[in-house]
Amino acid sequence: MMRISHFCLRVVLAASIGLFAPEFMTTSAWADTDGGNKTIVFVCLHGVVNSQMAAAYFNKAASERGLPYRAVSRGIDPYSSIPVPIRDGLALDGLDPTNAPGVLTPADANNAGRLLAFDAVPAELKGNASVTYWSGVPLGINDYDAARDAILQRIDELISTLAME
Repeated sequence: MMRISHFCLRVVLAASIGLFAPEFMTTSAWADTDGGNKTIVFVCLHGVVNSQMAAAYFNKAASERGLPYRAVSRGIDPYSSIPVPIRDGLALDGLDPTNAPGVLTPADANNAGRLLAFDAVPAELKGNASVTYWSGVPLGINDYDAARDAILQRIDELISTLAME
């Protein structure tokens, strides 16, 4: 019986590390060692819906294709937590949120390999970065499936472009 409780403790600890470790990673943790930045920063108004979805689906697609890129989510005016419907939608596809909600900083923008936004990024937050806007994507909190499908289509196009670089 003692072995079972130690085993359960190990499983819980391992799961906890896996679930929470990404929330403490910063964009600088994903900088490529050869001098190029392989961080993709997705931005939405609150950093908890479309940008979280895009970062999670992008990371899965990049990993499956063996690309060295990693994505994070940022917000213009971030909320403190990711809504349950977004967490549930990601979980149904075997994914977790990529990171804890956080505000986009000029440093994040300047250090990004790509800055992709669902909402207008104020000049004071985008630094010197060029922003690519993904307009027309439904809000995931209102229609998760439609948002996911639109995001996945754009991610496929982005991955194709990145794979050629």
